[in-house]
Amino acid sequence: MSKAFRFILHAREKLYESGVFHTQRLNSPVISVGNLTVGGTGKTPLVIALAEGLRDRGFHPVILSRGYGRRSSSVLVAGSDWQESGDEPMLMKQRLGNVPVVVGARRYEAGLLAQQKQLGNIFILDDGFQHRQLHRDVDLVAIDPIEWNAGEDLLPTGRWREPKTSIARAHAACVQEIPGTTVADFESPSFQVRTEVQGIFNGNTPVSPKYFEGRTVVAFGGIAKPDRFFSTVESIGIHPAKCVRFRDHHRYSAREIENLGGELLLTTEKDAVRLQGVTNRSYSYIRVSAKIPQFEELMKLIISRLPK
Repeated sequence: MSKAFRFILHAREKLYESGVFHTQRLNSPVISVGNLTVGGTGKTPLVIALAEGLRDRGFHPVILSRGYGRRSSSVLVAGSDWQESGDEPMLMKQRLGNVPVVVGARRYEAGLLAQQKQLGNIFILDDGFQHRQLHRDVDLVAIDPIEWNAGEDLLPTGRWREPKTSIARAHAACVQEIPGTTVADFESPSFQVRTEVQGIFNGNTPVSPKYFEGRTVVAFGGIAKPDRFFSTVESIGIHPAKCVRFRDHHRYSAREIENLGGELLLTTEKDAVRLQGVTNRSYSYIRVSAKIPQFEELMKLIISRLPK
């Protein structure tokens, strides 16, 4: 099956290169943030960091997202209901405040809606590397160095959406900083991305790690790579009695949360979005941010590729 998938990818690439498949253009520049594998490469924190950086430089960014796992199918501007927009768009909306997030499976249609509503003047295409129908001015690819060094087993048997050679389409690689890992140099510029804990929150209230001392803590996560989250929990001095894994984008029930037990619950910010209105139990979540040591250089690269 993976061989057949590779053949389809190769044929699709040739059709775009030859002009048989056409791309559609929006009136404003498009920056794509994507990856070559399925989930867990830090795209969402990277999108948030880029949106903040563009906003700080006088742009009015709009995020275009697919809204994976949402219950609606229409093109819409993310509001207050995560089930309509999806958990990741809602997380970005909550973190960024005045940056609109428009959700649609066809990102061109999402962009058209943003244009009609005059929501901004630059688009960030979330998880867009494989979304070739929409023209982009800048392509950024988030890389997990552990996955990069492990091989490239393509879907459906592996986690790779495209082979490594596809990174040649990217204008820059954004490589997660993971201790003890390195990757070979890319032909395109590469930037190191550190995941930093911004704080622990209960609702909007900051919580100190000391709050968890001497208490029975249950950590749980429904994300692509929950073990990374559990390592983060340990790194800030919290030692859970139990760590519980759920599938990515899992929809929780009140009974599941009750059955977790423990005195205190600790989860990810993305899980916290999906817990809204589900349970009466109190829970805290860890907020992480993407920190790029060479952020100014990355922004210069992006701005240099925007239409004059």
